[in-house]
Amino acid sequence: MTDTTTPQPPARRTRRGGRSRPPAAHARGRLRRNVGLVIVNADGKVLAGLRAHANGDKAWQLPQGGIEGREKPIIAAYRELREETGLEAGEVELVAERSSWIDYWLPKDWVKGRRFAGQTQKWFCFRYVGEGLPDLSRAVDREFEQLDWLDAPWLQEHVIDFRKTVYRKVFTEFRDFVRFSV
Repeated sequence: MTDTTTPQPPARRTRRGGRSRPPAAHARGRLRRNVGLVIVNADGKVLAGLRAHANGDKAWQLPQGGIEGREKPIIAAYRELREETGLEAGEVELVAERSSWIDYWLPKDWVKGRRFAGQTQKWFCFRYVGEGLPDLSRAVDREFEQLDWLDAPWLQEHVIDFRKTVYRKVFTEFRDFVRFSV
């Protein structure tokens, strides 16, 4: 018997942020395009927010947020800066941009009912030119209930587990600006 089925092309590899994702990753679901912000002060500490409606030291994270439509990542970064921390563009200086994107997947039990199974993130590093803590009451979103300047190693160790690898990569990339000695 002769096989008359039409040969199928190899599975298409999806382009995300300038690099391909393996076909196995595609089976987990879609990734949301997102920006992440490392904001450092003069002491090299990073600005982190304590997530509203979360408990414990795993509730601290760096500001981040979705890219809307065809918005350029740098525009999204400045928008998220204002929305999540209340900082305006004139209160920070862009010092670095990560050249490649970082993907991460949410735990499987978090994905049910969500549109996305994880995020692909473009990271930016800003230097805060002000004094003290930013005024969180100016934030548009109420994502954080508190802001604080934290040592990067502490935050990397205490962030929720699925973000640890992302933070390690980002802090390594921005090591010229982030303080690592505690």
